Formats: sequence, structure tokens, C-alpha cells
Amino acid sequence: MFLLNWAPRAASKRTISSVYAFLIYSQPMTFPLSLRVPLRWLVACGVSLALASNAFAHAKPVSRDPSPDAEVAAPPAVTIHFSEPLEPAFSKLALVDDSGKPAASATSQVDPQDKKTMTLALQPLAPGRYTVQWTAVAEDGHRTKGSYAFNVK
Repeated sequence: MFLLNWAPRAASKRTISSVYAFLIYSQPMTFPLSLRVPLRWLVACGVSLALASNAFAHAKPVSRDPSPDAEVAAPPAVTIHFSEPLEPAFSKLALVDDSGKPAASATSQVDPQDKKTMTLALQPLAPGRYTVQWTAVAEDGHRTKGSYAFNVK
């Protein structure tokens, strides 16, 4: 569009490269009044959406116990601390063994004093590899999922 509205001015006596002439002598592109208001509205909406998307954060794990790929004695619980407060009704932890079978009979709990912390109480685990599968729904409604594994000695 910018090139369509380019109109060179009178050439000087000196020889000037065409690129330099384009940059120096080009006329700015203007929009008719009928397009200025919708374009301003469109730019304002784009900027608003870009800024608002940063306000809607997803809950991501900050720390995990046991940590990913750790080799530990049978832990009494799995605890994950998240970056955002969680919605207890929709957030959960599950523990599966190496064959994919559930390894914990208890349900996970979001700590009422610290809604960024979710815990799953465990029975004594046999040696082997276990996978923690988590679903976190932040208070703003955004859902994130993930998993990680650890080994029990």
C-alpha cells in the first residue's frame, strides 16, 4: 500500500540511489476519514487484547515433591506448588504405576490455607517407577495438565 502512494519530487542535480530517494522523497500514506475511526478502534482492540492476555495466567507447577526423575524412598504424599491459586473442585492429582494402573486410593486435596498447593496422600509404595498426572484449573478458569515421573527405591 505504501508503494502505491509514492510520488517522487523533482530530481536534484546530484545522482541519488533509488532506495535513498524512496526513503527521502516518499510521501506519507494517509487514510480517508471514513477509515480512520475503524482503524483506530481495531488498533485499540488489538492492544487491549494483547495486554489482557497477560492478566489471564495459567497455573503451572513451581515446585514438586518428590521432584521429577527423583529416586526416593516411598513418599507419604505427592505435593505440587503452583504459580496461581487453584479451583479445588476441578483440580486433581493422580498417581499411576509403570503399567498405568492407579497407585493411590485417596483423592487429592487443595490446601484451604494455600490454594496454590495440592497434595495427594499415599499408601506405602512398592519399588518401581510412578507417574504423577496433574490437572490444575486456576481461579480464572484456565486449565493446564501435565505429568512427571519418579522412582521409588
